[in-house]
Amino acid sequence: MLLPIGLFFVAQHYQTNLQIGLALQLVLGAVGGLLLPSLMLTWLMIGLTALGTAILLFGYVMIPIPAKLMLLAAFPLMASLAAVIRGDLLQYRRLAATQAEIERYLQHRDPVVTLRTTALAQAVYERSRELLQAGVFLRSLDMTIIHWEHHQQYEQFHLEEHDAFLRALAHELRTHRLPAEQFFYIDDATFLIYSYDLSEHQMAQLTQTTRQHLAALAPVQPTGLKMGQAQAAKYDFHRLLHHLVRELETDIVMEYLLEAEQ
Repeated sequence: MLLPIGLFFVAQHYQTNLQIGLALQLVLGAVGGLLLPSLMLTWLMIGLTALGTAILLFGYVMIPIPAKLMLLAAFPLMASLAAVIRGDLLQYRRLAATQAEIERYLQHRDPVVTLRTTALAQAVYERSRELLQAGVFLRSLDMTIIHWEHHQQYEQFHLEEHDAFLRALAHELRTHRLPAEQFFYIDDATFLIYSYDLSEHQMAQLTQTTRQHLAALAPVQPTGLKMGQAQAAKYDFHRLLHHLVRELETDIVMEYLLEAEQ
């Protein structure tokens, strides 16, 4: 804004026709800088500056030399300024779009373990319930919850190690569980796993294998709930989580009681 104001202030010392010409130069420069591609704008500035130089400086025009220089400089300066402003606006739009994408990603993916979060877990579960009720493509669904007990105390004093362990835990699950399973992170150091069309024997073996691999990491307790057609119709997502958490708490209490008896 200072550039056109300064030029108009200087133009007040000259006649009206020169002020009108300066205004047109500034308007054309602003429009060209905002609308034209950079390459086209560069060649336009070179061409108009060369043409204006030939007419104003080498032609017979009764205008003071400072006024001629001001007219020659008005268009390229204003066009360059407008192009810079356009670039800044485009950069701001890109940053805003990137920020929106990051926010959408964080809504669907946990940044620490890079697993899908609760919203997607609920959406997948509801779709799985529909397929279970139809009884054509899906016959059973096992839900397994894995929680790191007392992780808050560890997080308070060892935040980086806490996050590193969660990543290691997620890696262990992806590595040693089945490729067809789906993994989610539902906050509070809690993982949720969907397993489709497995028998009770297969699920028991998979749970035991998971316990063995996680035993060396920390006191993480896996527990599962068998979901068939009837159960899928009975539980909605939030009741399912509540049921799994209660079952997990029961298993932990039972382990403490067994340890106390020993």
